[in-house]
Amino acid sequence: MRALSVGYFLSVINALVFAFPIHLLYPALASYPISILLRGYGWRSLRGRLGLWGVLYLPIWVLGGATYAAILLQLGEIVDFGVFVALACWATYSVAESLLYLRAARTFKARPLFLSPISLVGVAIIASLIIMPSSNLLSPAEGAPLIASPLILVATGTLVASALITALKAIEFRATPQELGSGIEAVGISAPRPHRSEASVTRPQAAAQSPPAEATTKLRGPLIRIEIVSRSDTMLCSNCGESAPVGTDRCRGCGTPFKKAASGLRCPVCKAPFSAVKMVARGHYVCGQCFSDLRVG
Repeated sequence: MRALSVGYFLSVINALVFAFPIHLLYPALASYPISILLRGYGWRSLRGRLGLWGVLYLPIWVLGGATYAAILLQLGEIVDFGVFVALACWATYSVAESLLYLRAARTFKARPLFLSPISLVGVAIIASLIIMPSSNLLSPAEGAPLIASPLILVATGTLVASALITALKAIEFRATPQELGSGIEAVGISAPRPHRSEASVTRPQAAAQSPPAEATTKLRGPLIRIEIVSRSDTMLCSNCGESAPVGTDRCRGCGTPFKKAASGLRCPVCKAPFSAVKMVARGHYVCGQCFSDLRVG
C-alpha cells in the first residue's frame, strides 16, 4: 500500500518538527496535510480487510484536518485556544491510528506493528509540554536553543519510530477492495461483508480423507496445498451484492449463478475457481466470492 507508506514517511517530518522547530516548521506545515490525506486514504483502502475497525480512517481525515486548521490559526495569532484544539484532535486521532495498527498487525500478521502505538507516548509527552504556560513549541522564539530538551527528544524518537515501522510494513499490504475480487465497490454498490468465524470447526472425517482445513490440487505441475485459515459461511453475489449461504447455486436476489469449478485449482470452501482468489500477502489469499482466508503452499 504505497499511499499509506508514503503518508507515514512524510509524518516523520511532522515528528521531527518538535525537536527542530526553527528548521522544519515550514516543511512540516507543507507536508502535514499531504500526510493526513495519504494515511486516511491508505487505511480506507484496507477497510475491507480490517472489518469494523476500518472506519477509523475517518477520524484521521476529519480530526487531522481540524488539527492542521487549529495550528494555522494559532500561528497566525487569530485565536488563542488553537493549540488546545489541535492537541485534543491530534490525541484523539492518534488513538484511532493506534487501534488500526493493532488490527492490521493481527490481520496481516505484521508483528512489528504491535510497536507502532508507542507514538501515544510521544503524544502524551508533547501534550504535557504544550499545556505548560511557558511552552513555545508552536511559536518558537528567535533565541530558542538549537538542541531540544531530553523529553522532546524522547517524544520525537517515539513518534519517528512509530512512523517508520508503519511505513515500512505498509509497503507489504496488498488488500485493496479491487484486489479482494469484489466488483461491488467498483460500481458503487454497498454490500454487507460475510460473517467470518474465527473459531475452528471440527467435523468428523473418515481416516482416509484429508483434514477439513486443507485441500490439495494437482494442476499441470507439483502438488499445491490450500489451507483454510478462516472459513466464511456466506458468499456475495458479484452482480447485486446479495449474500447467500455457502453451497447455494444461484443468488436469491437476481438469479445469477455463483461461480463453481468442477475440478482443478479452486477455493476449498465455496468451490469458486482460483481466478476468483486474490493474493493479499505472500502465501496469503482471500476468496473473492466467500471471502475465506486461505494459505497456499
